[in-house]
Amino acid sequence: MRRRGFPTRFWLVALVLLSALAPATTAAAAVSGESVVVLAGSTADAAAAVRSAGGTVTRTLDVVHGVSARVRTATLAANHDVVVVPDVRMHVTSEKYEPTRESPQFASLHVGRQWDKKAGEDVGVALVDTGVADVSGLKGKVVRAADFSGEGDGVDRYGHGTFMAGLIGAKDFGVAPGADIISIKVAGRDGSTTLGQVVAGIGFAIDNAEDYGIRVLNLSFGVDMPMAWRGDPLSAAVEAAWASGITVVTSSGNDGAGTVTAPGRDPWVLTVGATDTQGTATTSDDAVADFSGSGTSARQRKPEVLAPGVDVVSLRAPGSYLDQAYPAARQGKNFFRGSGTSMSTALTAGAAAVVLWAHPEATPDDVKGALATSADDLRGTKAGALNVGAALNAEADPSWWQHLPVADGTDTSYGPLDWMPWALEGNWSGTRWSGTRWSGTRWSGTRWSGTRWSGTRWSGTRWSGTRWSGTRWSGTRWSAAEWGV
Repeated sequence: MRRRGFPTRFWLVALVLLSALAPATTAAAAVSGESVVVLAGSTADAAAAVRSAGGTVTRTLDVVHGVSARVRTATLAANHDVVVVPDVRMHVTSEKYEPTRESPQFASLHVGRQWDKKAGEDVGVALVDTGVADVSGLKGKVVRAADFSGEGDGVDRYGHGTFMAGLIGAKDFGVAPGADIISIKVAGRDGSTTLGQVVAGIGFAIDNAEDYGIRVLNLSFGVDMPMAWRGDPLSAAVEAAWASGITVVTSSGNDGAGTVTAPGRDPWVLTVGATDTQGTATTSDDAVADFSGSGTSARQRKPEVLAPGVDVVSLRAPGSYLDQAYPAARQGKNFFRGSGTSMSTALTAGAAAVVLWAHPEATPDDVKGALATSADDLRGTKAGALNVGAALNAEADPSWWQHLPVADGTDTSYGPLDWMPWALEGNWSGTRWSGTRWSGTRWSGTRWSGTRWSGTRWSGTRWSGTRWSGTRWSGTRWSAAEWGV
């Protein structure tokens, strides 16, 4: 891994907030400074810089060598070698919640004969979302591991996390009914969160992966970041998870062709778009949903796979915001209907858990490669429709191991290449695909640690001249910072 010294110049990404939000933000800044994420050579250095500038550290973010803070950035800029990023507000939104036709979402995944109700057993899927409600379909399935939302109890009062948890592992219709759902709550009742909270949630999944058996990370959200992917804190965080042996599954966003949101634009992770099944179990008549994001990143096509994302049915969180706002979307007492790439992502995270159940020694590169290369061809797109049964029976292929640029903050869109820890251990071996259960001890000495990328992640040149113009504001929702539901 290449290592560089930390930049000696300070760069600030200017965040132009919408006029509707400006008064509250300005008032807060006048009292205690701006809400930002501060990055330095280490978490301790970032915290010390904030405090010496008279600011307050609100959360440590070890995974990106930084902190969330409130600080007057002008004071910080004058005296410290740090990088400052606005602590971007993110909000769970919905592409659509309404009752329409039935969708054969499970049948269209073609799980195959190997699948049974134990599929995903002993695999933990970390769900960074709005928490999970107490519902019968998930009884005994969910561990409320952490809550960064400020509400402190892990309960889903918005309704999004419960819906995703059902698609991943509900006992009666989840893709991986044997998997454990490790809930990491980052957004509260209004569905809002921040960049810092999400990064903290990802960091928690990495730090506690062995304790909870986390092998998959579901990120059913997408946000437009005011910088290229290589300087994006979300990219840095998801690559750290990937290097730790966690398969990261995330959405391509809901802004249509030509746009892929963060962190789905990161080339390493498995990015998922949405299909419309047209109400049938076959894929021959499937079409890419018109809202499904697509594009390229580091010469990689995004998304890599597609899964049902139109008229998807999952678990209802009674009394939650979505439940009250969209009563027509209720399907009987226990279910709810919605559309978006978030749903596609959760179905694919369940599929990743099933692959790891069948192939316990598989690396994240293996899981991504198996799911992407076994997907069914779909007319009009390079990405294929998810085929779980075919992925389970795929033959190990050395092309699955990726050799890509990393999120090191450089000012080039395609630069130095790197390998993940498993590739550094030696030559390709297909036995990992067919071998016995993966053990955390395999990662000893090669597991992700912050020192591995120390000093390479944040280059000041990445941020130079970058601004958030706010031009994508539609008047009906803040599409510049939203969860890709």
